[in-house]
Formats: sequence, structure tokens, C-alpha cells
Amino acid sequence: MGKFKNKLLDLSAIGIADVSASAISAVFWFYIASLIGPDNYGEITYFLSIAGVTSAISMLGAHNTLIVYSAKNVKIQPAMYVLTLMVGSVASLIIFVIFFSIGTSFLILGYIIFGLVTSELIGRKLFRSYARYVIIQRVLSISLAIGLYYILGNEGILIGMAISFAPYVIWIIKGFRKSRISFGLVKDRFPFIINNYFLTLSGALHGSLDKLLIAPLFGFAILGNYSLGIQFNFLLQIIPQIVGKYIIPYDSTGVENKKLKKIIILISVVLAILGFSIGPTVISFFFPKFTEAENVIRIISWAIIPATISTVYQSRFLGREQSRKVLYMSISGVTTQIIAIIVLGKLFDVNGVAAALVLANSANAVYAILSEKLDSIINK
Repeated sequence: MGKFKNKLLDLSAIGIADVSASAISAVFWFYIASLIGPDNYGEITYFLSIAGVTSAISMLGAHNTLIVYSAKNVKIQPAMYVLTLMVGSVASLIIFVIFFSIGTSFLILGYIIFGLVTSELIGRKLFRSYARYVIIQRVLSISLAIGLYYILGNEGILIGMAISFAPYVIWIIKGFRKSRISFGLVKDRFPFIINNYFLTLSGALHGSLDKLLIAPLFGFAILGNYSLGIQFNFLLQIIPQIVGKYIIPYDSTGVENKKLKKIIILISVVLAILGFSIGPTVISFFFPKFTEAENVIRIISWAIIPATISTVYQSRFLGREQSRKVLYMSISGVTTQIIAIIVLGKLFDVNGVAAALVLANSANAVYAILSEKLDSIINK
């Protein structure tokens, strides 16, 4: 009973953090969208995507690496901190030279610091500390972004978000004090880390490449409508994402939580139906300027089902240190999405772009299921 209570408290900690953070972010982005309209909203989304992809390139696979090896009590954190922060600093400087956006450059470093700290917290099963850090950051992000928006305009939003990651620096400093830097730990685990690097990169492309393609191909207005639909869909995926973060460290130590995984897939089906039926009405009522977002929500709500299935299999693969499978799964989704955006986007505009997201998540899930079944056949 005690173990069940602790699991429930840990899961609740992640849930409270992620639900609160997502709710705060949703209110914020919905407010910004209603304030600035589709074009400006699309432009901000474009720069956020640039920061997201650049930070993923700079992370060097640290996200899943830190989760897995922190769970196994391998002191690899300081070395990964040094490597990622060095690469991230160079990358942020390059982005500033190209786009002249100080907010985007600082946001890259903020995303990196956020990724390093939260990955370690999850890996060490410090779920309640994770909850505190996430909620504090999100409150700071909203407060600073809104305040600086009225002073600096769109750039102020990016700068405010970047500054909100400052509290995470304290954890980074403590990490350097507690353990010595050992690049040998990185070298010994290089195959796993390099697989995670390409996995993180492909995952970032999967989440941001659509926006980076839509802006030059179809314009900021289309991107703005699409991004609002994505924001709504993100709310629907809160519960599956909470469970995904919870089960990875347990899969890493051989605890599969099979019943929980089945329940979360069933919940995703219910959420998809709710998004399809209720989502368009919400958009039309609160965001009359985003006329094309109604169909976007109606379409992408179905992406939550294959996305949840993919999350379950990804956790299982990572727990076995089979990061290459997760990489191939992600590559299949990214490839599918690129082709679908170009083809379906030209044929059906924003609706085709929305359908591309559903196809990409479906490709991830199909690959994961087939890979697992093939392994079962081989092992027999």
C-alpha cells in the first residue's frame, strides 16, 4: 500500500506540474493570439521553432541520456552540462548573427538549461522537485513575457521567456559542485548518447519542422492558424505526456506499468473525440480572427492516439537502452511529415498541413508496433 501511495504521489507531482504549466501556457498563448492576430502569432511561432531546433542540436542527446543514467546513478551529468552549454553558446551566437533576434538567442540557452535540469530530476525520480521548478518557471515566463511585450513588442515575449529559465542555473551550479567532470563516462557510452542525439534532433524536427516549412511555403497567417490548433491539441495531450515522463525511469529499471499504459491509450481515444467535437466551437467563439483554425483542430485531434502509443513504446525502448529504435521511429515520422506538408499543403492549404501531423504520428506508432512484433518473432 505504501509503494502504491508513493507512486500516486509521484505521478500526482508530475501531473500537477505539467497540468499547471500547460494551463498557464495555454492561457498565455491564447491571450497573445487574440491580441496580435494570425500573422504576428505565426511569426513568433516561427522564431520559437528556430530556438527549439537549435537547442535540440546543441543538447547532444542529453535529454534521454540524463534520464536513463541518472536513474542508474551514473554521474554523467557534469560532463554533459559542459558539452551542451559550450555548443549551445556558439549556436545562440550564430542564430543572433543570422536573425538579429536577441530573444531567440537567449531562449536557445534557456531551453538547454531547462532540458538538462528537468531530465536529471525525472531520472532521479525527484518528481516533486520537478514540479516546483516547472511551475515557477512557467509563472515567471508568463509574467515577464507579457510585461516585456508591452515595452518591446514581439521581441519582448521571447526575451521574457528566456529570462524565466534563470532559476534552473542554480541546479546546474550545484551539479558541478557535487560531482567531478568525467568525460570518460561520456566516451564509454558514446553509442547510446549519439543515438539519443539523433533521436532528440529528429524529435525536435518532428515538433518544429512543420512550422519552419509552413512559414516560407504558405506564410505567417497560415502558420498562425495552424499553431493555434496545435496549442489546443497540446492541452489534450497533457495527460499522456505526464504518464510518459513517469514511466521512462521505471522502464529503465525493469518496471513496465502495463495497466497504466493500457489505461492511458484508452484515455487518448476519449480525448481525441472531445477535441474533434468541442474544439472547433471553442475556437470560433474565442478567436474569431483565426477562422481556419477550426478545421485544424478537428483534424489534428486524432493525432493524440498514435502519439500516445508512440510514447508508450518509446519509454519501453529507452528503458532497454534501444535508443536506435526510437531514432528510427522518429525519422519515419519526420520523413512522413515533410512529404505530407509539401504535397497535402499545396493541395489543401492549412487542412493538408494538419493532416500531415496525424500521418506523422501514425507513422511513428506503426513503426514502433511492427518493430516490437518483429523482435517477438525473432526471440521465439
